[in-house]
Amino acid sequence: MSTVPSRQWVLRSRPSGRPSASDVELVDIVVGSPEPGFVRVENLVMSVEPYMRGRIGGEVNYAEPYPLDEPMLAPVIGRVTDSADESVPAGSLVKHEYGWREHSLVPAGECTVLAHDDLAPADHLGPMGIPGMTAWVGCERIARIEAGDVVFVSSAAGAVGSTVVQIAKLRGATVIGSAGSAEKVALVRELGADAAFDYHDGSVKDLLRVAMAKVGATGLDVYFDNVGGEHLEAAIRVINDHARIALCGMISIYNSATPQPGPNNLIKLVWRRARMEGFLLRDHLDAREEFEERMAEWLRIGAVRGVHTEFRGGVEGAWDAFLGMLDGTATGKAVVPLTADPADQDRKTRESGGIISSYKEATR
Repeated sequence: MSTVPSRQWVLRSRPSGRPSASDVELVDIVVGSPEPGFVRVENLVMSVEPYMRGRIGGEVNYAEPYPLDEPMLAPVIGRVTDSADESVPAGSLVKHEYGWREHSLVPAGECTVLAHDDLAPADHLGPMGIPGMTAWVGCERIARIEAGDVVFVSSAAGAVGSTVVQIAKLRGATVIGSAGSAEKVALVRELGADAAFDYHDGSVKDLLRVAMAKVGATGLDVYFDNVGGEHLEAAIRVINDHARIALCGMISIYNSATPQPGPNNLIKLVWRRARMEGFLLRDHLDAREEFEERMAEWLRIGAVRGVHTEFRGGVEGAWDAFLGMLDGTATGKAVVPLTADPADQDRKTRESGGIISSYKEATR
């Protein structure tokens, strides 16, 4: 029986407010050979996502809380190093949910063998992964963006938002984006947005009106909401008749210890006969094959570019990467290379036209 040393993050306590290092522990383990029906995977690149905040805190939402004193879960791309199931042979590049660790024993049925393995590993977590499909479903099925629409995207430099901006432009829409720094605003414009603003520069309602004036828009046909709060209220204020609001996330309240007030102008949804709809990706899994084929082609021809921030430090840096993502330091998808040398992954990303926004060293 062959074994490999590994490390994994275990949840020790549930935070109130912002999570801290005392809530988790990095544990040394030994991973053995897979039993029948399992594979052993060397994890290459892990994703950290906003929804993990709820799973860590134990809040009742659409995702099961992480159990205490057990390793946490996260989307990860890895290479199968040992297999006891012929459906997932050794050497396969796979996606699975047993992240937050360097090596994983994974049920073969919970591994997805990646068909488009010519793309960069980080792309499979970003535009080809949960964020990309969320953006696609939100644009195609919920907001139903059409040519000529005026579309406002909050957190437009984020993993989902940066993809929404590009899909909306492909659909022929006029796009306005908000982001949290001058550098992120510049990126949003580089991705094709017709106007963008830093929401720290004033009230969102005023900044949005200025951006709309720059593109000659008097109202919004679509608002793709990743933030909630002030952004949502500002968007509702200027919606057109029959506008569509896609509720994807509300990162502005994720670390709030007490309930936050909602928009005070919801009556405008009635006056404008507008539709506001929340959605979860799990209700649209029937679209995965169509989405993957479309997105893979867009990536290959450069119509969509992956945007991600790599947090260095291997598995040791994963917790700081998660906190950095919550604090808004990541541009695009926040990923953690778990291998010692991610240079080959960086090369693949550049060759595919993707953007590596920055590199972060764990400093906390």
